[in-house]
Amino acid sequence: MLNLRVITLKALFLFRRRHSLRPVRSKPIKRLFLIVLIGIFSCNACAQMVDMKVVTQTLEKVLKQKIDQLSKNDYEQVIYFLHPDGVTADCFSTSKTTSFTKINHHFQLPLNNLSYVFPPPDSISENKKDSTIIYHFPPGGYSYIQQNDLSNLITIQNDTFIYKPTDRKKYMGNHFGIATDKANGINSLSYAWLLPESFEVLYYKSNRKGNWTAQNNMIHFIASPNQNDFLFEIAYKRTTKIPEEINGRKINYTKTINIASPDITIKASDPQRSDGDIISLNLNGEWVLRGFEVSEHPLSLKVTVSNMQNYLILYADNEGIIPPNTAAIEVWDGTTTQKITLNAAKGYCEAIILKR
Repeated sequence: MLNLRVITLKALFLFRRRHSLRPVRSKPIKRLFLIVLIGIFSCNACAQMVDMKVVTQTLEKVLKQKIDQLSKNDYEQVIYFLHPDGVTADCFSTSKTTSFTKINHHFQLPLNNLSYVFPPPDSISENKKDSTIIYHFPPGGYSYIQQNDLSNLITIQNDTFIYKPTDRKKYMGNHFGIATDKANGINSLSYAWLLPESFEVLYYKSNRKGNWTAQNNMIHFIASPNQNDFLFEIAYKRTTKIPEEINGRKINYTKTINIASPDITIKASDPQRSDGDIISLNLNGEWVLRGFEVSEHPLSLKVTVSNMQNYLILYADNEGIIPPNTAAIEVWDGTTTQKITLNAAKGYCEAIILKR
């Protein structure tokens, strides 16, 4: 625009010289030239303003297109790593957003189970209405790991666990369940559970649209874009695979014992004269006793069985003086004591089923 002014002034100067005009002295002519000059400069100023507006609009349009393009990959993901108890889990959550504003996340109290947060929040505040602590993260996203107790959201029926949050309590601007922060550009959700091998998934569903996939003990839900307030229902069952052998030795199951409580006491002793029998006991795949020499004095073990169907294996570490190894097993469930004699040798083991 500066070049246009210079060219205009030069044009007026040359016009005056070309037409042999003397310096302008009369007031009307001076006024005329002044009006022309003011008009020219005003037009230039208007042209500058219009151009700046166009440039600003163009930049805003290009920037919005770029943000929209990048934000298509913005997401929030939540992964639950279920513990063997079936009711607690480590939750890993992370988000990525194309945004120039801070991101807020509400953490339930207490915070002592929050083991990892990155990046550090710029500030922390308290929301007394829903008893949460709000972390104000810098733009771009965040990650955290938190151990959750899901017992108040799970119904247990025998060996079946049903995770079903039914509380539609409003929070975070009138949201419930898992709420994606659309204001910060998060418009997609990835939600998954990884269950221990001792569980099998029965079914899974959500109140929102999306695609489910299941592989081994991992279930994964990818939500359709631009949805909010997600609730999930997931059912899984504890499974106990009854082994047929252990360390190459065949297992013979001799009896099923019904127990009234998961908390039981197991006693082991030698029903005959002590001859140096050394045994081990395996409960549901875990060695609860190793290298014990049985005698007339019983050894007492307090254990908790978490399954509806459990197994206890007598394993012979040697055969003593008189094979096979023999042990008298007593099981007390708090009300009843049941007794059984088990044998074991180098080629086989005997075991019992404990059923609740």
